[in-house]
Amino acid sequence: MNPVNVIGMGQGIEDLTQTHLNLIQNCDVLVGGKRHLELFKSSGKKQLAITGDINGLIGTIKELIPEKKIVVLASGDPLFYGIGSTLTKHIDTAYLKIHSNISSISAAFAAIKMPWQDAKIISLHGRQKENFSFASLLDENKIAFLTDPHMDPEFIAQGMLNEGIFEFKTCVLENLGGGEKEKISWFDTPEQIKNQVFSQPNVVILIKTRLDKKEVLHETHFGMDDELFKHDKGLITKSEIRTISLSKLKLIKKDHVLWDIGSGSGSVGIEASFQIPWGLVFAIEKHSDRISDIIHNINNFNCSNIKVLNAAFPEGVEELKTPDRVFIGGGGNELGSIIDAACEKLSQYGVIVINTVILQSMNTALTHLKKNNFKPNVIQVQVSRSKEMPFGDRLEALNPVWIISGSKP
Repeated sequence: MNPVNVIGMGQGIEDLTQTHLNLIQNCDVLVGGKRHLELFKSSGKKQLAITGDINGLIGTIKELIPEKKIVVLASGDPLFYGIGSTLTKHIDTAYLKIHSNISSISAAFAAIKMPWQDAKIISLHGRQKENFSFASLLDENKIAFLTDPHMDPEFIAQGMLNEGIFEFKTCVLENLGGGEKEKISWFDTPEQIKNQVFSQPNVVILIKTRLDKKEVLHETHFGMDDELFKHDKGLITKSEIRTISLSKLKLIKKDHVLWDIGSGSGSVGIEASFQIPWGLVFAIEKHSDRISDIIHNINNFNCSNIKVLNAAFPEGVEELKTPDRVFIGGGGNELGSIIDAACEKLSQYGVIVINTVILQSMNTALTHLKKNNFKPNVIQVQVSRSKEMPFGDRLEALNPVWIISGSKP
């Protein structure tokens, strides 16, 4: 069986070595984007264009491998958000040969003569617009975006304006390696980018100009001491329970959206926010006197991806982003209707976790989750903490807590 040679084009045909050119010359089938295939239209090779039907293209490549020598042309570096990454998931890597080249990000930083080992790289290719959190940018000093025609420099600028982010200057690099078409533009504010037209392909780089980020004066971790959070009359998910509850939420993606309903002190949402730096936490609390505690704790931990909503759920949530995870730490007599509304809003395969110390509420949670076709799991957690006595230590029990969880079918 013939190997498939995946060749990175770098910034253009001038970045190809003689080895690359020989492989292209000797192949039977040339695969690539229309822009790259156009460079070799006179070669007489059978050409397959990379379009939206990736699965169909991969199927065709697999059919041709036994008989034909195939070269796939990739933008930049094949394994840097490129077609090479896709091919490794569908074709045995024993039959792939990857020829690396200059990526668009390395070329972009070279063009502005700036080191990039400390940069955050974000690809917007194929992302859903509503799933990207610009609030997470505040934790970075240097960011590079791979854009696409829909999530372009103007989209980035508008997202920064929506979140009130003005700490960066922006560089837009158009047609890198394109000779006279190459253009590099700097902007001091996101307003300057709005309503401008930029040619594709382009790369956007953000450089923080204000490095006065507030530092958290203590280490952060799961299950932090309750005393680190401002709370009223013990209304806080205790540290041990908090740790287990977070594990049940299964925050496996950094851009998850979490609704923290009955947020109380905000402790669960705050610790969750560390796990989803590109996502969002909505802290929803109906008691207005607890909102100041939540805001105090958010500021104390310098969390930039938490939004606070003073409302009796489900009031006011129509405009919120669809949650991937829901945590319910309160609800009282309205728990049943809260669960029903949360289940309806939760994304497919999303996870819901409910904590309660009341027996009747556990039954309510199970009944309503089953009504919504969930298959709930229940654990009961009993925690005792050591307490000093005159001649030794004793254990003091906290209230037992039922943790009910399930995923949306």
